[in-house]
Amino acid sequence: MMLGSLFFYLCLFIYNGVLGYSVDGVVDKLQNLETKLEVMYEIVTQLRTENKDLKIRVEILEELIKHKDAGLQSIKVSETNESNATEADLVLNMLPQRSKEISYRKNWKRIVPVPDTSAPSAVIAFHSYLSHDSTGPLPNHHVLQYDVVPLNRGNGYKNFDGIFNVPVSGTYVFTWSIMADAHGFVHTQLMKNAEVIGTRYADSDTATVWDFSTGVVVVDAAQGDHVYIRLGDPSKGKVQSISQSRSTFSGWLLG
Repeated sequence: MMLGSLFFYLCLFIYNGVLGYSVDGVVDKLQNLETKLEVMYEIVTQLRTENKDLKIRVEILEELIKHKDAGLQSIKVSETNESNATEADLVLNMLPQRSKEISYRKNWKRIVPVPDTSAPSAVIAFHSYLSHDSTGPLPNHHVLQYDVVPLNRGNGYKNFDGIFNVPVSGTYVFTWSIMADAHGFVHTQLMKNAEVIGTRYADSDTATVWDFSTGVVVVDAAQGDHVYIRLGDPSKGKVQSISQSRSTFSGWLLG
């Protein structure tokens, strides 16, 4: 009986509020504590930052004290420098070289030399030719891929696509030769990007022998321009290239 009464009064005590506080009061207390904790967190963060700054200042002062005799006796600052120097400058002047390096280490940046690619130092020149006859007939605007490259100074010519990529701006000479199959013809165009800068025509349409044609063009070209040979019309027959007479494409920089 006694235990039951005690339990009843205990429940009544909790219901009316612990230590005189209602449930709403406890919630308000918790909210106030959370607010105080946030303020304390901000204060601790600020103190940590100030502590870090103070440690740096202490390190500098320790260096000054450690090297007081050597540092202070060796300082010779002119009147001009004294009038223009800031307090920070004077402090750094008092530090030994190692301390100065520590103070400035955050401002150091790695300097990477950039090679000069404006103009290759070597000669720019290439020579290429077809190693065999083409298949035929060839379609209009077909780019001729001169696959054998005995000379490629400057590495501007690419045999996998037949295009010369201008490595440096200047005046260039380009020359190309084609040979048409018997009873056939080949119309070629020298191209700079999308511009036709030269044409040659080899015609054996009414002949039983091959016809041979060569073109030469002098032109200004900018770095990155593409120069190549393409067909101006669908060919009749093949583009011939034999050991006794090669179809070629060459070029070089005049200056």
